[in-house]
Amino acid sequence: FCGLFCPMCLECDIAGHYEECLCWPLLPGSTFALRIGTRERHKIQGTLCEDWLVVHCCWPFSICQVARELKMRTSHVYEIRAVPKDTLV
Repeated sequence: FCGLFCPMCLECDIAGHYEECLCWPLLPGSTFALRIGTRERHKIQGTLCEDWLVVHCCWPFSICQVARELKMRTSHVYEIRAVPKDTLV
């Protein structure tokens, strides 16, 4: 919801998720790069042409969409650690 009113704030939050500098949204093409990176990292279907059109035609909505995809995909991430063989469980 806040992405529509302050898309730069939401984009800074997404950049922080990827451990990028908070000044990232100020760079030209940053939204396009974040969208492509998110799509490829999470194996989301789409093309570069579609990404370009969405970012340049409806920028605030593209930020909200990336945030929604990250929220859906990162809420179910579990860390699995191997137990050493000499440890009794």
